[in-house]
Formats: sequence, structure tokens, C-alpha cells
Amino acid sequence: MSKPKKEKTASKRKILALVVIAFAVAPLLINVGLVITDFIYDKTGATLTAYGLNNVEWLDFWKQYLAISISFLGVYLVYISSSKDREMQLREKDAQHYLEKVRREEEILVDVVQSFNIGVVYDALLQQARSNIYEGRKVLADSRVNMDLVHIKFELLTDLCDDFKKCEKCSYSPCVDKTIMLELRDLFYDMEKHYFDMLDACDNFLERLNQEQQILNSLNLDYELKFNTEQLVDFYKRHGSREEVIAAQTELEQIKEKISNLEKSKLELDEMNRFVATIQKEKEYIEKVARPKFIRYCKVYTDIKKAHARELRTTGYIKYNKVDDQSTKA
Repeated sequence: MSKPKKEKTASKRKILALVVIAFAVAPLLINVGLVITDFIYDKTGATLTAYGLNNVEWLDFWKQYLAISISFLGVYLVYISSSKDREMQLREKDAQHYLEKVRREEEILVDVVQSFNIGVVYDALLQQARSNIYEGRKVLADSRVNMDLVHIKFELLTDLCDDFKKCEKCSYSPCVDKTIMLELRDLFYDMEKHYFDMLDACDNFLERLNQEQQILNSLNLDYELKFNTEQLVDFYKRHGSREEVIAAQTELEQIKEKISNLEKSKLELDEMNRFVATIQKEKEYIEKVARPKFIRYCKVYTDIKKAHARELRTTGYIKYNKVDDQSTKA
């Protein structure tokens, strides 16, 4: 509830207190007024009251006054009671609406956490181990598409994408809510960056493994061709002409040179370790640092929101705390 609403509620309470006080002092004021008017009657002969009424008439006057007063007070109390009932119903409605919004945000945050799936790396490498580079790349591509969808969902969280325009003139700014939400947003972007870096590193590794497979296949063919050409050279030396021997030897040297170049292009252990180290570094950061911290802040964020829903139900307004008044460390 905003400050004007809060002030309006306080104003209603003051009015009720004034009405009760007015009814309490009304008899005294009336009696004082009667004394004054009686004094004026004695001096001037003019009267505005029932001066000289007998005791029966005076008691009848008070009976009618009290009956009317009690009736009025009863009507007012019924009005106040019904107003409180309406206010409680409105608070409950606002709290339920707010809590429903929190549940939707909580579902999105759960989807976000589940989307940072580290197992995608092993799935992609498993496909590569089965000599299916297409399926391995497809696993990584699907993960990127899924993360893009999660990014959109996260951006659509109302309190995280409105740039906090509502906070510009807020007397509580910076509040705990805003600080937690900003931290949660920054954690998501940081984890998202490292996740894409991990996918890129895995994609590069798959591509290099695919090249290595092609090199090994080519080497197998070239070694077989080398063996056959060596046999051909021996044959020409025994039965062929000098020109045939030279041609066969030249072809053999070309095959040997190609094999030498392919051997140099093979994936070395150090190069493989560098690929694996890059993937492992990003994986461990997400798994051991970013994801657990993000989950903690998600819990803090949803707990604060649920506390606000309880505040709406009990008081009708949300209580914000300044950062100086409460620790924000998760």
C-alpha cells in the first residue's frame, strides 16, 4: 500500500476517536449550555431552552437523546465494522494477487536454474564418441536455443526489467528489495555468459575432434597407399623400366610427405588438455560458484516477496527496508 493509503487509514481512525469523544462529552456540554441559557433567562427573560421543565419532561428529553445517540452510534459501529470487513477482504485479495505473481516468478526462476544444465557437455561428447558430430552439435545448438528462451522469461520478470523507474522518488531507495533484485539480475547475466563460453569451448572441441577423425581416416588410407606403392616400386625394380621405377618412387615420396604433414596435424595431448581445461574451468565455475549463489539469491528474493504478501494481508501495505537497516548478504 502506498503512503497516501496509509495516511487515509490513519485519518479514519482519528475520525472514529473524535466521534467517540464527542458522544462522551456531549452530555457535559449540554448541561453547561443549559446553565448558561438559564442564566440568560433569569436576566433577560429570553430562553432558548426548556427552562422550567418538570423532572418528567427533562427525563423524557434525555431518554429521547440517548435513544437517538445510541441508534446513531450503532449505525456508525456497523458501518465501521463493515468497512473493516471490506478492508480485510481487499487486503486478502491484494495479498493473493501479489502471492500469485510471486509464484509465477518462482516458477520462472526454477526454470532458469534447471536450464543451466552442465550435463549437456557430456551428452555432446558422448555423441562425438559415437562418431556422430551432427548430433553432438545439435545438442549444443538446442542448449543455446533453450537458454535464449530462458533469457526472455527472465527479462519478463516485472520487477527485474522495468529499470526500477518506480524507485526514482522513493524515500526507501536503495531498499533491500532493489539491491537483491539487482544482484540476482547480475548473477544471471554472469552465469549466462559463462554458460555460453562453455558451450563455445565444447563446440570448438567437437570441431577439433572431428578434424582429428578425418585426419586419422586419411592417414589410414595413406599408409595403405604407401604400402601398395612400396610394393609397386619393388615390382618395377625387378620387372619394369627405369622410368617406371622413378615415377613410382616419386609418387612414394609424395605419399610419405603427405603422411608426415598429417602426423604433424594430429591432435596433441597438450592441445587436447587445453580444450578440456577450458571446458572444465567454465563447468566448475557454474557448478560450484555461480549456480549455488544464484539459487541462494533466488530464495532470498522469493522469501522477501512472500513476506510482502503477508504484510499486505495483515497491514494492507508493503514495508520496505533501506539497505542500511538490514543486511543483504545471501
